Amino acid sequence: MRTDPAPRPPVPSSVTMPLLTRITQQSLDEDYLHVADRRRTASGDRPAGGGRRRLTAVTVVAVVAFGLLVAIAAVQTSRNATVREESRSVLISRIDDQQRVVSQQHQQIADLSDQNTAEESAFADMGRQLSQATRREQALAQTAGFGPVAGPGVQISVDDAPNGGRSGLVQDDDLAGLINGLWASGATAVSVNGQRVTARSAPRNSGTVIRINGVSLSAPYVVSALGDNRTLLAKFAETGSGRSFQLLTSTLGMPVTMDNVDHLQIPAGPVGLMDLRSARSATGQKPQEDH
Repeated sequence: MRTDPAPRPPVPSSVTMPLLTRITQQSLDEDYLHVADRRRTASGDRPAGGGRRRLTAVTVVAVVAFGLLVAIAAVQTSRNATVREESRSVLISRIDDQQRVVSQQHQQIADLSDQNTAEESAFADMGRQLSQATRREQALAQTAGFGPVAGPGVQISVDDAPNGGRSGLVQDDDLAGLINGLWASGATAVSVNGQRVTARSAPRNSGTVIRINGVSLSAPYVVSALGDNRTLLAKFAETGSGRSFQLLTSTLGMPVTMDNVDHLQIPAGPVGLMDLRSARSATGQKPQEDH
């Protein structure tokens, strides 16, 4: 009769337990756990199970506190994010406003630049017009006798006849005939003893002297005439006024000299002669009173 073999003893779980599980569940050496339990017993501490429960409660409290801190941080982060977003929106709005202001200022600068260019162009046109008007004024003043002139011309000097008595004195009509003859010969400006002859200055006798422009002049009378000195005297001799002057001076014995001059200075007439004393309308119907 065959007898069954004796059953084998069970294999400890520490042998069959996977290594990773064993390391996870029994991370502390058993001897270390035994020594730790003895120390807690000697010091009157609670058994290991109570310590584990206390550790679990502390862990829960710590987890709750950590969660609370995380929640507070999340709320604060959300609030900060909202504030940052609002600040960002405000900053963007301010930037947009400043960009619009800068754009408007640039447009104003462009408009002012265009306006300045137009004003400079208008100023240049006015400057040219002023220059033209000034040149015209000067030309008219020289022609009318109220601007100084210089250039070639002739000088005719006539003096009272020696021992000719009163009839031998040069009269205003004698000078007027001489001046008219020079005008007719092509003279552009005439003066007598430095007094410019204009449309408002005629020789007038005043006793033994002749007045021109309100200034008394005495013999000899030097008449300066601006013009072409190559032909002026010849043309003067051919005019009726020139022939009458030559006949008068030769008859009365008045000394006369005529010279060509390359450069003459003839001054302007007195400014006071430009004041209008009276005027008449273009139709000649109504005179204007003196002022």
